Formats: sequence, C-alpha cells, structure tokens
Amino acid sequence: MHPQAPFDESEIREAERRLEAALEAADPTSWVLEYTEDAVFDGGGEHAVVGRESLLAMAGSMRPLGSVSIRPLRTEGREGLVAVWCQASWVSGPAESQPTTVDVRGILVWRKEPDGVWRVAMEHIG
Repeated sequence: MHPQAPFDESEIREAERRLEAALEAADPTSWVLEYTEDAVFDGGGEHAVVGRESLLAMAGSMRPLGSVSIRPLRTEGREGLVAVWCQASWVSGPAESQPTTVDVRGILVWRKEPDGVWRVAMEHIG
C-alpha cells in the first residue's frame, strides 16, 4: 500500500467559500469558472450536465441564488484530488417574489488544476 500524499484542507475550505460567493454573484454564470473544463454536474435529473459549455447554458436558465452555504461533513483525498461529502443550502429566486429555500446533501470532487486552483470536477446533489 502506498501512502497518500497529503493535501491542505484549508485550501479546500477556501475553494468552498469562493464557490459560495460565485453562486451569489450578480453574474449568474460566474460560478461556472469554479468548475473544471470537463466537470460533471449531476443534480438528480434525467441526464448529468457535462463540460463548461453545458454548465454555462444551465447557469443562464437558473434563478438568482442567495444565502448559499456549503457545510462539509467529511473530507477525504490526496494531493490533487479531494472529495467532500457536504450539506448545502441556498435561497432561490428574487426577493420580490416568493423565494424558495433549498437544502441538499451531496458530494463535491475537487481537482487541483495546473494553475494551482482547486475547481469542482464532479458534483452530485440530491
């Protein structure tokens, strides 16, 4: 058995904070840059969304998000690849209408890209 190279968990927590801020940004597509070019998003629908181009199309149809919170429950990984089992919540929709609070559990798989930035490579929520 080979020992796993360690990773800096504080870098993952910082990446989660960046993702939360991007999801709340005025530009509804800004969060897509927090995902890898080949990212896979599985929101429990009929098909997974694959790649940044598809994520951009999905982002363009989303309602505004607020109060985004990612709460890690367990973090496992090695240098370059980390899985985080988490709870997440957000408020969906503009404040002037009837916004909806969403609570989910899921897994985020983070990959450290060649530029040194941790980005989401795979996400499953349900």
